Amino acid sequence: MRKLFLFVVLATTLNSNAQITKGNWLVGGNFKFYNSTSESTSNDFTTTNTGLGFNLSSDLGYFIKDKFAVGLVPTFGYGNPEGSGNSGYGFGIGPFARYYFLNPEKTINIFSHLEYQFNNGYRQGEKATETQNFNVKAGPAIFFNNSVAMEITLEYAYGKVTSLLGSGSESKVNDFNIGIGFQIHLENR
Repeated sequence: MRKLFLFVVLATTLNSNAQITKGNWLVGGNFKFYNSTSESTSNDFTTTNTGLGFNLSSDLGYFIKDKFAVGLVPTFGYGNPEGSGNSGYGFGIGPFARYYFLNPEKTINIFSHLEYQFNNGYRQGEKATETQNFNVKAGPAIFFNNSVAMEITLEYAYGKVTSLLGSGSESKVNDFNIGIGFQIHLENR
C-alpha cells in the first residue's frame, strides 16, 4: 500500500504540463496581507502612518499562443491606517500579459507577468482615490499536476494615487513585494 501511495504522489507531481498552450484558459489569483508604514512631509511637518490591510486579486486569461496568455485582473483591497479613522476599500481591474519561458512539459516553469491596474478607493462610502499602477512580477510556477500550479513571485509596482478629497493631491506608488498564488490551467477541448 505504501508503494502504491508513493507511485500516485510521484505520478501526479511529475505529470506533463502542456496546459500553457494555445487555446487554453488560465484562472487563479493571490492574496496579500500587508503591514505598511508611510511618511509624509508638508511645511517642515512630518507625519508617520502605519496600517494593516489585504489585497485579493484574480486572473482570468487565455493563451493566444503557446506559453503566452492575455487577460484581465480584477482586484479588491482593504486598508486600515492606524489611528487615522480612515479605513477604506477599493476595487480595480486591468489587462495583463504573461509569458512562460520554458517548455510546456516542464514541472517547474519560469514566467513573467505585466499588468496595468486602475483602482477606485472608497472611505466611508465616498470615492476617495483613483490609482493607476504598472505591475511587473516574475518567478517560478510549480505544477502539482497538469492543471494546478503554485506561483512564488517577486513583484514591483509603480504608479500614482490621486486623492479626490480635500486638496486633490497626488502621490507616487513604488512598491516591492514577494507573493504567493495559485493558478488553474484549463484545457480547451
